[in-house]
Order: sequence, then structure tokens, then C-alpha cells
Amino acid sequence: MPAIITDDFRRNQAKLLVNDIKASADSNFDSPAGNSNESTWPFRGNNRYSIGLGKSDPWEDNSGGASEGDSGFVVPTPQGTIKEDHDVISNLSTLKDVPQNGVKQLIAKNPWTSGRKYKVYDEADDDMFYTTGEFYPCAVTYNNKVYLCLSNTATSADFTSVAASTTAPSAANNYGISSSGDAQGYVWAHVADIDSNDPLTTNQFVPINGSPTVSDSEKQRTGGLISHIGIVDGGSGYTSAPSVSLIAVKYDGTQAVTAFNVIARAIVEGGVVTRIDLENAGENPDTLGSESYWSTDASDYLTSTVNERIKYVTVSFSGGGGSGAKAYTTVAPVDGFAANAINILPTWFVGINVNFENSESDNDSAIVDFRQVSLLKNFDREADSGDTTLGVLDALKYVVLTSPNTSNINNLSQGDVLTCGSSKFYFDYYDSSSNKLYYHQNSNADVNFINPPASTAVTEASNAIGTTDSTGYNRPEYNAYDSPPSGSITNGEVIFHENRTPFSRGSSQTEEVKIIIQL
Repeated sequence: MPAIITDDFRRNQAKLLVNDIKASADSNFDSPAGNSNESTWPFRGNNRYSIGLGKSDPWEDNSGGASEGDSGFVVPTPQGTIKEDHDVISNLSTLKDVPQNGVKQLIAKNPWTSGRKYKVYDEADDDMFYTTGEFYPCAVTYNNKVYLCLSNTATSADFTSVAASTTAPSAANNYGISSSGDAQGYVWAHVADIDSNDPLTTNQFVPINGSPTVSDSEKQRTGGLISHIGIVDGGSGYTSAPSVSLIAVKYDGTQAVTAFNVIARAIVEGGVVTRIDLENAGENPDTLGSESYWSTDASDYLTSTVNERIKYVTVSFSGGGGSGAKAYTTVAPVDGFAANAINILPTWFVGINVNFENSESDNDSAIVDFRQVSLLKNFDREADSGDTTLGVLDALKYVVLTSPNTSNINNLSQGDVLTCGSSKFYFDYYDSSSNKLYYHQNSNADVNFINPPASTAVTEASNAIGTTDSTGYNRPEYNAYDSPPSGSITNGEVIFHENRTPFSRGSSQTEEVKIIIQL
């Protein structure tokens, strides 16, 4: 049976992810404790979301022999396998929780550019938010605002094709319509504002506010608007333009009797209805840029209940000598485009932003290179008084060395392989103030997952590094395998990860990590 995943499904999944991350960062959610207890709420569990940095050891050589740092080297593309997820967890050096203000729904930027042709917002067009051929998406960004294209056709009778837009969109009023003076026939509706200071506003994406403050008068500017009439079937045999009747139905299911403030005019070419123009009632049909598109008198918006406002408009044809023409309308939501922007625009992108500041206040953010950025959820931590509700967790195991060979340690580089008895592991860094040597292990054949034993020599090749104390290895605040949640193989779920070229951290710098997830 034919089926499809809808755009609303994608928006909904994005919204669910954003809301779940926000809830995980709200301490009120865990009070009472049963709110996050997997036995009483199995669909949530321990939904702590954190951004992880990891993999200080170099990437393996490409199949052609190119090594990391060579001009021809290519960073491995993630494959999404279970094994790969395990390695992402094994490679972690630090984790930081996502704050409530660090996650939002986004749209991809489509900057308005003079000379481009833009699609119309058309509820029957599944490609209206994508570039196809010479036409760009119907939603554009310009001067820190988001606009929807409601028309791209001039109303002149001799119109033959869509022209490129050369007049930038603008709106005299917030969330209003701009068309005046656009000789190409473009009509734009202002639907959202862009916060240029938001860290998730980038050259490629902008966040969309899910709960904008839109006044009744601003809702009135596009609420119940007939923004487009599309052709289902152009019919045949028309010798002149047929009359177009618009039949409006209110939210209570009864027919609206208020006179339209818009007229629809059919255009016939070769006996076929090819398009339908919308024009202001009383305007010269050949006057360009005069469309107001109100389905009813604007003053009715604030003087009637929601059930009395326009919900559907059907189209019928009469006269013209032909038959078979069919059309449909796109009608704006009763509260207008701006109040519904997050549900209208292509907001199936989720942006996450976390800043790793130096080594963080509790020194849990290791100053080591990283090649992987990940998003983890649903993990436990080792008991540690240094952790906070929105905290940072160290993820590197360590051993305490007795009789450290300082000169040999100083010659070590991140990713060097160390041996301690049967255990092999990658060197990350050494803290001379506490004699702690930090390391990690993954599935690479150079190392293994055996824990370093107590009171055993640590070597690099034939070079003495030191001897482990009577404890042997020590667990970090986040432990990949020793204390996973019940039923899990690893401690947590990898929701997302990205492979990168090595990025060097510094003890006096901030890494602003941004993740974009497309649902």
C-alpha cells in the first residue's frame, strides 16, 4: 500500500527531540524522582543529553596509504554501525550537558538574492522548500527576517513566464505583506525574525522561535489569507476566460457570507486554464504589485470568534466555452503565518550548541585533541561530588604512577601506545602534580580493553614510563563499560556523531561546539 513520511512527522520528531533535551536539563523534571525513573516511566529513563569530545589517537591510514595530515587524506565517513557507536563511547575524553537554551529547531538559510526565481508557498507542492531547476525555495532570509513567497507572477494579461526577483522583500508592519513596487509580481509575507546574536544562527542555518509573541493585530495581517490558487486540471475548449467563484467555509462548517476582498481571474492559453491570478477588489487588473490577498475583510478578524473565520476555500468555474477546469486554494492558518511559523517552515533541523570553556571549573574537560564530536543520552555516571546538574564529566581512565620517568613521559605524544602487563592503551596526557597518567582504549588492534593492573611497570616501546600504584586503573566520572544502565552493553546511546580532522584544545580557549541534526 502506498505510504509516505510527511513533513509534519519530521517537524514533530524535531520538536520531540528539542523538548526532550530541554526537559533533561530541567531539575524540576526529576522531582519527584519517579519522573525520570525507568521503572515508572520506561519511555524516558535517564535521558541525560550531553555533547562528547573524543578520539585523541590518529585516524588509521586511508586504503591508498595516505596518512592523517597528508593532503590526500580523507576523514572516515561514519557508517552508523553498533561497533562504531561503541568506539565513539570508548574514545570519549569529556562530556558536557546540553543546557535548555542550547537546543532549537532550525531552518536552512536561503538568502534572498536579486536575479533568482523563487517558488510559491503552495500546500500541494512537496518541493516548495527545495531548489529544483532554476527555482529556489519559497522561504527566504533577508535583513534578519524570514519571508514566504506568496506570489511570483505579475498580474498583467501578457504574462508568459515567471521573472527573476529583483526587489528585496520588506514589510512595513511586523508580520505583514510586502508587494508594492515589485514589477516582477513577487509578494512576500514576513513570518519570523532572526536573532543574529543567537549562537545557532550561522551562515547555513537560523533558529525559529516556537512560541513567538504575535499580537492580534499582527495575526490579522495574514490570518485566513488566500495566498495561492493552484491548477489541478486546466480543462479544455475554453475560448475565453471562465468566471472564477470562491466559496469559503468557516471553522464551524458553515458557508461564509462576508464579501471577499479579493478577486480571482483565470488566464487561458490554447483553450486551457493555465493559472489563476489573485487581485485586490476594485484594482486595475493590469496593475502590478497590488495584491493584498485577504480572503475576508481584515476587520472581521478581531470581531468574530474562531469558528466564524475562514478555514477552506473551494474554487468553481463557469462560462468561457470550455469545461473540466479544477483548482485548489492555499489558505493561511486562522492566526496567520507568523504565529505558526515553526509548523509551516521546514523546521526539521535541530541545532545544539555547547561551549567547552578551558578545562571547565572542575577540570573535567581534558585539554587533549579530539577527532569526534557526539551527542549521548541515557547514561549513568560514577558517584563524584564534582558533578553538577548541568555538569561536565571527565571520561578518561587513569593510573597513578610511582617513580615516574619524567624525561620519557615528556617525550610522549597523544595516541602513543603504552603497555602495562597484558594491558595496552593510548596515552592522552600526564598530570605531574598528581602523577596521574590519563588514557583510553578502543577497538583498534594496537590496544585492547584490559585494565592496567596494580603495581606493574608501564612502558612505551622499550622506554620506562613508571609503575602503577597499588590501585591500578581508576574510573572516571563517566565510565564507558564498567557501570552501564541495566541491560546495556555500553554506558549510553550515541544519538549522533561526526568525524573530524584533529582539533587541538588549549587551556585558555573555548571550543564552541555546534551540531546540526536533520530529521
